[in-house]
Amino acid sequence: MSQKGRSLIKAAFDTDNFLMRISEKVLDIVTVNLLFVVTCLPIVTIGVAKISLYETIFEIKKSRRVPVFRTYLRVFRQNIKLGFQLGLLELSIVLLSLSDLYLFWGQTALPFQLVKAICLGILIFLTIVMLASYPIAARYDLTWKEVLQKGLILASLNFPWFFLMLAILLLIIMVLYLSAFTLLLGGSTFILFGFGLLTFMQVGLMEKLFAKYE
Repeated sequence: MSQKGRSLIKAAFDTDNFLMRISEKVLDIVTVNLLFVVTCLPIVTIGVAKISLYETIFEIKKSRRVPVFRTYLRVFRQNIKLGFQLGLLELSIVLLSLSDLYLFWGQTALPFQLVKAICLGILIFLTIVMLASYPIAARYDLTWKEVLQKGLILASLNFPWFFLMLAILLLIIMVLYLSAFTLLLGGSTFILFGFGLLTFMQVGLMEKLFAKYE
């Protein structure tokens, strides 16, 4: 076999080449995404699952050959208390706001319009704060009050970035509800790798924001 042929085979099976590194990251993202979906199923564990997703993605982003399954379960156990506190607070506000919107959506009187505007504002505000708070909870050892406080400060100081994240989420939701086909396709995508991919992209930005204030 020629020298060029041997070099080509060596490059193809080299675990440090670009293609293998990309494949490794894709597999890690799919794995952590499936773990996140499964651990979200009880609903009340969504806060713990979010922190675990972010912390595992932080590890995947900075390291290679991360034991994703063991890392995720370890992080999940470590963050049960904080995750329940943040998750239940988030779920309570979301459910209360959505309930009010459902009850008053068809009402056109001015007081009901104000209530609907307030509920929508609360949901937008909550989403932006939580987009900052969960990565902070995954990165630093803080109480839930400190996490929310720092999340609010971080989102306020970098509002354009978090507004962009919110706009992307709203755009995705709009696309999902275009038709039954997009809902089915999009839902399948998120079950397989969508949550992990979005978190992976957000973590890249969050690392830069954290570095700016450290």
